[in-house]
Parts: sequence; structure tokens; C-alpha cells
Amino acid sequence: MQRIRAYSIELILIGALLTAVGFFGYLGYGLLRPDVVNEPFSGARALTNVGKQLDFGPRITGTEASLRMGDWLVEQLRLLGWDVVIQPFTINEQLQGRNIVAVRSPSQPGAPVALLATHYDTRLAADADPDLDNQQSPTPGANAGASGPALLLELARTLDVQATGHTVCLAFFDAEANVGLPGWDANIGSRLFVESLPGSVPRCASPRLVVGVDQAGASEQRFFQNETGDPALNTALWSVADALELGARFPDQSRPMPLSATSVFSGTAIPTADLMSTDYPYLATTADTLDKLSSDTLGAAGLVLETWLESGP
Repeated sequence: MQRIRAYSIELILIGALLTAVGFFGYLGYGLLRPDVVNEPFSGARALTNVGKQLDFGPRITGTEASLRMGDWLVEQLRLLGWDVVIQPFTINEQLQGRNIVAVRSPSQPGAPVALLATHYDTRLAADADPDLDNQQSPTPGANAGASGPALLLELARTLDVQATGHTVCLAFFDAEANVGLPGWDANIGSRLFVESLPGSVPRCASPRLVVGVDQAGASEQRFFQNETGDPALNTALWSVADALELGARFPDQSRPMPLSATSVFSGTAIPTADLMSTDYPYLATTADTLDKLSSDTLGAAGLVLETWLESGP
């Protein structure tokens, strides 16, 4: 009887060990490639992402704050299971910048590419500030600099890439915010990205469509269509907003828009659209701070993007 009991105990211990091995193996797999989060885009989480970026200080290209914020962004994307490509570059042979591109593909081979683009750097000088004493100070960059990365990072958490039928590329460009300042060209990071394809990020080569996301979180913000964007792509996005009963935030109207990450694609046949403010009053000022943003606005923009992508555009 004792021999049988001992044998039973051994079986129980072996079973427990196998169960533990399986459980920790499951956890390890989840850390390497977590499953899609089965919940909608959260504007509150996106707003928290904005605050985290602001904690680093102004993220001016080439500064320590930019480096630390970029490292944090890379870490978060990798923890969410995305493959991350870092594209370093040098400006005027001395200033270091880098683009950060996150990629995730569905299981089906040969899936077309959907590229979502933003920038994560902030403006060197608040040259539009009404207070002349502030015009040489850097901007905090809450809406113009942090809202786009915050939105795409939350989308990386919730997006069901398999449902999109696309390889999804999330591009976070550097050296985009200082256009018009002495010594700075427009679209430095995004232009380098386009010119270096397909060699730099082969999985993101030849995107089927490009959507730019910038200045996307201001309180009571409304999103107008970029009048130079692709009409069919604009219609598709704004139709989703209407179906989600977000038509008040996405009026069926077009406006001229400033340069954005999609501008470098204007000479190509690739359809583009933008989710971007056309009248943010705190742009390029020291008042571009967290209190000017709203989780409702971020949530609306993120939900439209998520729903549209998961419908298999």
C-alpha cells in the first residue's frame, strides 16, 4: 500500500512539474509575442503616454532627453511584441537623429503595407509664442510632438494586426519639428526614411497607403480632411468616424494643412491622409502643455484608426 501511495505521489509531483513548465512556457511566449489586447483603444492610456513623454523634457533632436525618450519608446514597442528598426542619421555632420519604426505582420504572406507616421521630436524654439521673452525657449510639445507617438503607442497595444490583413508599420520620425528655423530643413527624418527604402526597412517598402498622425489630442479638437490627401482614403476614414457617431469631431470638410510626415509622399502615387489639427492655437509656443489635451480627443482619433484598420482597408 505504501508503494502504491508513493507511486501516486510521484505521479502527482511529475504532473505538477509539467503543469508548471507549461505555465511558465506560456508566460515566456506572452512576453516575447503577446496576444492582441481584446479591448478598444483607450484615450486615457494615450493621454498617460503623452504625460510620460513630457516627463523627459523637450525632446529636441540630438539631446539627451530625445535619446532617453526614444529608448523608452523602443522598449514599450518591443514589450508589446512589435519588431523595431532604428534608423540613425546625422545632420550637418554633427547632430545625431534617429527614426524608430515598429513593424508587425499578419500570418498570411505577401500582405500589403499600411504605414502610420508621426514625429516624436519637439521644436527648438517657441517662435510663435505671444510673449517675446519665451520665443527662444523650447516648446513642451504636448500636442505637437507627443500626441502622435502617444496615439500610435496605444494603437500598438490594442490593434488586431491579423484582422487588418496588412503589415502595419508605425513610423516615429525625428528632426521634423524645426521647419522654418535657421539651419533646419523640412521633413528631415521622413525624407531620409523614404529615400532609404526599401533597404533600410524592407518590410515597410512600397506602402499601399500612408496616414499621418500629428497634433491629434487637443481639447474639443475637430479633424478636417487634408485637401491634398487622397479623396478615397479621406472618405474611408471619415465614413468610419460617421459610423462610430463621431461626425461632430470629423466634419466632412477639407482644409489646407501644414507640412506633415505625409508630405514626402506627395510626389508618389501612394494615397495619403492626415489626422491633424489645422488651428491649434498653442502650436510653437510654451503653452503647448498637457492641460490643453483631452483623452476624449485622443480616444476618438485612435478608435477611428483602429476600427478602420481592423476592417481591412
